[in-house]
Amino acid sequence: MAGPGGSPRILLVDDEPDLLDGLRRQLRREFDVETAVGAANGLFTLGKGAPFEVIVSDFMMPGINGAQFLAAAKKAVPSATRMLLTGHTNLADAALTVNQGGVFRMLLKPVDHETMCAALRDCVAQHRLVVAERELLEQTLRGSVQALTEVLSLVSPAGFGRGTRMRRVASAMLDLVEVEDRWAAELAVQMSQLGVVSLPPVVADRLAAGDTLSDAEQAMADRMTEVAEQLISPIPRLGPVAEAIRYSRKGFDGSGTPQDGTAGESIPFGGRLLHLVEDHDELLARGTVPAVAIATLRSRAGRYDPVLLDALATVAAAAGGVRGVALAELQCGMVLAAPVTSLSGVLLVGAGPEVTPGLLTRLRNFAELEDGVAEPLMVVDAPDAGPADPGATG
Repeated sequence: MAGPGGSPRILLVDDEPDLLDGLRRQLRREFDVETAVGAANGLFTLGKGAPFEVIVSDFMMPGINGAQFLAAAKKAVPSATRMLLTGHTNLADAALTVNQGGVFRMLLKPVDHETMCAALRDCVAQHRLVVAERELLEQTLRGSVQALTEVLSLVSPAGFGRGTRMRRVASAMLDLVEVEDRWAAELAVQMSQLGVVSLPPVVADRLAAGDTLSDAEQAMADRMTEVAEQLISPIPRLGPVAEAIRYSRKGFDGSGTPQDGTAGESIPFGGRLLHLVEDHDELLARGTVPAVAIATLRSRAGRYDPVLLDALATVAAAAGGVRGVALAELQCGMVLAAPVTSLSGVLLVGAGPEVTPGLLTRLRNFAELEDGVAEPLMVVDAPDAGPADPGATG
């Protein structure tokens, strides 16, 4: 991230204030330089202002040394390029620093101005290359996910609605628990329904309604997980999402599939989450009231992660009610609590999606047709107050 004048933003960390002042004077014409005396001040500075493109640290500092500081800096600002300045020539210590801190350049003190500037330019170029590649990959990822979910919404409105509904519940649960890679867990819940594209429409409708399936129909439904995993696996960076879906039928006690001996917290977090919210949604689809659904899940000893089950119970207790609105009253941001059908009973939109401008336009277009739209439409009322969670970011 460039500084206010467009210069690359650099952080210099050393325990010698005079050295830092000298480096700042030498480098300020080309770089936006900030300095910090000692590793502790360096870590504090990382959280201030715009991100740094390059972080430069001395090795021999009291308390937290350069290896430890750069390792912490890597976690705090993963995209920043890291460089080490040292007068310490012990190869074992140098190797430790390079490996732990992900050091891109290491210079031995004393270092002349031209060498220092050239190394910093290389670090800035590396940072910008990494950021550009990451942005390209993220755009590709977002486009792939959007394409798949749009296909699902067209092929199976009920499946799309179920995935959206489960993701909303999962998101509220994740506000209550600590988890790494939250994005992967939420995305696994949303995309878990992609396998519905392999089902005959009549089976997909029966599954969405919570009807009891025949043995042959259940076998088709059981293969949905495998189909979804196959669709997702080739997409870059979605390995954790595919893995979560693969383990979505695995009980916390090790029962279920895959039969590989994995149990408890060894099961991928996304798989444990998806297993619970999917079974919860299935109970609700069958008409089970929320309190009874939670009690039913608790009665299945060993099947679910107890921490996630407690989070689900908290979310269910705080959920809002349901009310009916006319199509003319429907607004963007509302959440559909029940499927929307035509006057003749044809499914138009499944339960669960948040109303978007596109969805609202679609429903209004249907209303202009002879078959029309059945009213009222059932939407979720926002709860008066949710559980206190000052650390949640949504």
